[in-house]
Amino acid sequence: MSPAPYRARRAAASSFVPLRGLRYHVLQWGSAALAPPARPPLVMLHGWMDVAASFQFAVDALAAAEGFDRWVIAPDWRGFGLTEAPGADTYWFPDYLADLDALLDALVPDGAIDLLGHSMGGNVVMIYAGLRPARIRRLVNLEGFGLPRTQP
Repeated sequence: MSPAPYRARRAAASSFVPLRGLRYHVLQWGSAALAPPARPPLVMLHGWMDVAASFQFAVDALAAAEGFDRWVIAPDWRGFGLTEAPGADTYWFPDYLADLDALLDALVPDGAIDLLGHSMGGNVVMIYAGLRPARIRRLVNLEGFGLPRTQP
């Protein structure tokens, strides 16, 4: 007898946002009504070869641990999940950074956010926090090791 499939405790709303010429897929748990200034939205960014839906387990665990709901936003990066690919076979960090900035302009134009990145997403959030520190209240880097050392 196999175990029952996982059932989400908090359902995500799926939507598409036009960003920088691409149709970006975004999952949202909750809404802006759940994000007072003292508890800004949590933006979660996945790693290479992953998708936003992978955060479902973490969103459910956070809600259970904290005892209340929170506005959580998780996009599929360009070319991943349901987000359009850019029409090229290369991806580079300046595009991820610009996409994140455009996403925040579209969904959370005012105030700081809590920003979490896993793996490649961890690398992006670390760079983004250095570029736009006023937009970040808290930063979480899960297994993002940074870019390799290069010669300036």
